[in-house]
Amino acid sequence: MSTSIVAQRYANAFFACVRGQGQLEEVNDALGRLGQELSSQPLLAEFFRHPGISRKDKHVFVDHELVEYGIWVQRLLHYLVDEGRVELLPGIIQWFGKRYRDELGIAKLELTTAIELDESALGKLLHVLENKLSKRVVAKTVVDPDIIGGLVIRHEGMVYDGSVRTMLQQVNRCLGGGIGL
Repeated sequence: MSTSIVAQRYANAFFACVRGQGQLEEVNDALGRLGQELSSQPLLAEFFRHPGISRKDKHVFVDHELVEYGIWVQRLLHYLVDEGRVELLPGIIQWFGKRYRDELGIAKLELTTAIELDESALGKLLHVLENKLSKRVVAKTVVDPDIIGGLVIRHEGMVYDGSVRTMLQQVNRCLGGGIGL
């Protein structure tokens, strides 16, 4: 079984426990902060994976150094340490966040445009996307002049590419490479 599927199962079980206690928002925020810290501090992730550090020492570290993440995240970390499954933590954080957004009807997108969109244009685009997805859209915007024009949308592992660059590449392939792009 792939680690992604296992991480999803752990996240779903943890989500159900936390939801039952009415702590979803707090735990989601704490997991998000922990995920950022794991990304920016690779030594933290290595600490949890290191076979030479005892479970007891890892528990003490969680209890004293990770208090700001709250009791639910600490319990999750204790459980993963005890089960020897700490390598699943990034996936659990990702799946928990997705499940949380689904629960609240939020779609998280990345929008890539060739130029910076003004507030009006961005608002209209987000309104259209919210209608299509039937969810509230939270979007990260990225400016990439290399796409020439159009829009690239990334959502839940899918890429919807309506960029001029991609259209020109498709024309080039259709013409057998006859135009030098």
